Amino acid sequence: MFANMTFWQLLAKGGWTMVILLVFSLVSWFIIFERSLRYHQAKLDLDGFMQKIKKLLQTRKTVEAGDLCQETPGPVAAVLNAGLRHAEKGAVSAREAMERASALELIRLEHLLSVLATVGSVSPFVGLFGTVLGIISAFSALAGNAAAGPTVVASGIAEALIATAAGLFTAVPAVIAYNFFVRRVTRFDTEMATSASDLLDVLFTKNEADEGSNAVPAHLRPGRG
Repeated sequence: MFANMTFWQLLAKGGWTMVILLVFSLVSWFIIFERSLRYHQAKLDLDGFMQKIKKLLQTRKTVEAGDLCQETPGPVAAVLNAGLRHAEKGAVSAREAMERASALELIRLEHLLSVLATVGSVSPFVGLFGTVLGIISAFSALAGNAAAGPTVVASGIAEALIATAAGLFTAVPAVIAYNFFVRRVTRFDTEMATSASDLLDVLFTKNEADEGSNAVPAHLRPGRG
């Protein structure tokens, strides 16, 4: 029955709920492609990057380390750059700066994910609602036409079920992508936390920490080379 129908014919058969589901589908696929690109750009060889930062700091090239962070895309580099900018104010200032930067980067990483989750959870219900309306319409037509047989009702119900299928078709990719992206964001969050901790360990060594919790590294103190 539906095999020979075009997309637009199926859309018309499904009723106005199909239009809503079409919009939901377009929005979800836009978010999927946009977030995939964003996370790909933010991907970083964490071990290699941290080795470069540590090497620069161990040779007291703090400015060069900051430049490297600014040139490197991604949330980890942004967090470390915030810590380096406030390192001369002490460990507490550097830690707080990185915590603020991490929170900001986390907001950016989670951008639009709530919309994707909403599409994934709401679409099946929109499709089901369209199906219920279609079934009501089919039985109303049967009640108004005593000559209509079971075939007519079955045809109406089959058309109504298009909305349910469309709802599932819209929801499944959105749910899969959402769960995948949440795992990516969690990984980025972990990388930001561990990198910030590593940076503090490099900048504020144990000997310097003995001078006070907010001690400034020797190579960052005014008047030192």
